Amino acid sequence: MAGLCLAPGAMTAQAASVDMTAVSEPHEKPLPPPAPVLARIPFTEGDATVSRNAETQIVAFAHDFRKKSGRLMIVAHAGPPRGQGLDARRISLKRARKVRGILIREGIVKERILVRALAGVEDNGPTERVDINYAGR
Repeated sequence: MAGLCLAPGAMTAQAASVDMTAVSEPHEKPLPPPAPVLARIPFTEGDATVSRNAETQIVAFAHDFRKKSGRLMIVAHAGPPRGQGLDARRISLKRARKVRGILIREGIVKERILVRALAGVEDNGPTERVDINYAGR
């Protein structure tokens, strides 16, 4: 913001009313709601540890899905909406692998599981999550 120079502590009404939208990102469309999924597994920000509640949810899901045909798609997210950071992708991959490992341990054949590790979400759902959905036959 060239041209705006104030002495320390000299906050004026003019300086306080500077329009910050001129330096922010262009207006982006609001994020859509999350798509329906078979299971949504929450995670703590920046962590790939599966909580006890989440593991219970995954185990129950696996026991139900074992009896069905078709494949699963695991989509893992980490980081802020529309984020693309490498660290977020690494965390989401760790999450996806852990969820996949539990599903395999509980009897889902590994060839029935597809994995996508993304960074930030593209919807207005929880940012730290793994979604499990039906991927077809």
